[in-house]
Amino acid sequence: MFKIIAVLWLFVSNSLVSSEFIRGSLSNSFEPNWWQANTFYQIYVRSFKDSDGDGIGDLNGITEKVSYIKSLDVSAIWLSPIFLSPQNDFGYDISDYEEIDPMVFTMEDFERLRNKFHKNGIKVLLDFVPNHTSDEHEWLQKSIMRIEPFTNYYVWKDPIIDKNGNKTPPSNWLSAFNSGSAWKWNEQRRQYYLHQFQEKQPDLNYRNPSVREAMKVVSSLIDKKIYIITLTSQLIKPFI
Repeated sequence: MFKIIAVLWLFVSNSLVSSEFIRGSLSNSFEPNWWQANTFYQIYVRSFKDSDGDGIGDLNGITEKVSYIKSLDVSAIWLSPIFLSPQNDFGYDISDYEEIDPMVFTMEDFERLRNKFHKNGIKVLLDFVPNHTSDEHEWLQKSIMRIEPFTNYYVWKDPIIDKNGNKTPPSNWLSAFNSGSAWKWNEQRRQYYLHQFQEKQPDLNYRNPSVREAMKVVSSLIDKKIYIITLTSQLIKPFI
């Protein structure tokens, strides 16, 4: 019986929504942006090509492979995060948005990579992680000490005190990595901060205009050195 209903549904659906109907609703003048009509090659930097024998992929290793990548007929390469990081989440915990992590070498090495790929007609994109920073970022250290304008750069909340006088997190939210509560207690500040990913990745507070402005400045500085930026999917903001 289920098979009969399914076949009838497919027949009716095809009659009501035909490919001719869909095509007819599209504008003939539509022209896709370059990133909609081209092929990207994503590179996880630390495992792609090791140029100095330390067992970790690096920027120079990628540069050495420009001819191979060009032979694949791609329009752009997309690199995993290469900014300064303690590497608790393999670069997605950034401690300085303006410095290249020495693990993958230097800004000069990156500029050489960028220039060589551009000469070969290949654009270069980088992951930009705006949802959170590393807990080693100077912004968090100043926020903990309530040094302006950093006091509310992160999502801080007071604890809930239960009937026994014990402090508990401000909500029952869990982190995305199934590592327990999405709230981390900071003894110095005497508040919890939100981390939707690892506890060493405190979420930035985008309700704060100063944070939004700071990130505009950061992205502007990055964009002067890098052709284009791609935002990682890790920008998730719940209502608090």
